[in-house]
Amino acid sequence: MKLQKKLWKWYQNVLLEAMKKSNQELFIMYNHENSDRYFCKYISNNLGTATLAFISKHRVYLIVNELDSDNAQKISFENDNVSMYYYKNSYQFKDLVEEVIAKEKFPTKIALAYSTLGDSNADVLGHGEYVSLTKKIKDVYKKYQKNVRFVSAEKIIYDIGSRKSSLQIKRMKLIGEITNRILEETFKRIKPSMSEIEISELTRETTEDITDFYIHSNDIMDFDFAWDICPIVLTGVNLTKGGHSLPSVKKLKRGDTIYFDFGIKVFFKDKTILNSDIQRMGYVLKENETEPPKSVKKVFNALVSSIDAGMECMKPGVKAYKIDEIVRKEIAKYGYPDYNHATGHSVGEEVHDVGAVISTKNNKRANFALSENSIYTLEPRIAIVNGGSIEEMIQVTKFGGIPICKMQKKLYIVS
Repeated sequence: MKLQKKLWKWYQNVLLEAMKKSNQELFIMYNHENSDRYFCKYISNNLGTATLAFISKHRVYLIVNELDSDNAQKISFENDNVSMYYYKNSYQFKDLVEEVIAKEKFPTKIALAYSTLGDSNADVLGHGEYVSLTKKIKDVYKKYQKNVRFVSAEKIIYDIGSRKSSLQIKRMKLIGEITNRILEETFKRIKPSMSEIEISELTRETTEDITDFYIHSNDIMDFDFAWDICPIVLTGVNLTKGGHSLPSVKKLKRGDTIYFDFGIKVFFKDKTILNSDIQRMGYVLKENETEPPKSVKKVFNALVSSIDAGMECMKPGVKAYKIDEIVRKEIAKYGYPDYNHATGHSVGEEVHDVGAVISTKNNKRANFALSENSIYTLEPRIAIVNGGSIEEMIQVTKFGGIPICKMQKKLYIVS
């Protein structure tokens, strides 16, 4: 319980920091039976009745039903930044909304958890909830002959949603280590002439073998694959396909490169869930070869070099498209064509988690800045015959990006 209280206090301080960094005066979160994932993470997941959280630049106000008063007291314990208000009925609820807004001197702009970019991770407030909540607030402003404007809280949500606590980072490092180990062992078991589908099944078998060792240790309850068609396995000529193509009956041939897109989902005892997402590349030696040809080494070196270049600039406050530009420029320097997807994404509670997207500048989500201690992937791709891709998970720090797990610096070899 002490650890949980410490974590709640950290989360609430992160909320206040995010408010100070944004240009918003007031951010209102609405939660009913855990309908808002960010409320559950940053405020509480134990409040079943309708609850409002008002977050200003210096304080959190909670309007909570008296039925949840005991649970509410747990989250605000020893936290001077939280003020609690309790209501018995809808009339008191509305009166308390008025009281809190008056305390904040009727801000002219209020942020709510909806998306203007069609991003489901940030589009939390349902339409009916939006209509009901904004009406209550407008009625208060009308009573005092004041005006209010509602805006999207995307900037705040991307900040608080992508940042990881020290415990989450520790767990992500463990998950990354396990994911790496699974693919390393899989490469050892691959035989030339296996089909992509057979290699995919081999990866799943290897996952079962390795994850069994970790069950019930490190607070881990269970494992699953990070997405339904995991892993993606492509070889040789199929590397010209889209990165999300399904494994096929094509058989692995000597002289082929092989590429994995793979991740695991880990369930912890405290009911949190975290995901990994990495890509690895290998080569199947021909009968007379002792090492990969120069053409394959060049592809691999271009991928490694581009990730290293992008990682150096992954600092808090850097806009995501800047990282994308650096990575693509490095790939182009080696003479390879551009790839047709984003360079990276936030990863953690979801495989493609809330946050900015490391993509080209015309992608609006790429114009958001990276937050400290968020974790993003970098996944450049060279979509040519015997091309490949590498994907690394990178922690954003003020010193630049730090890999979450061991990076691939050598080609995996299948002989």
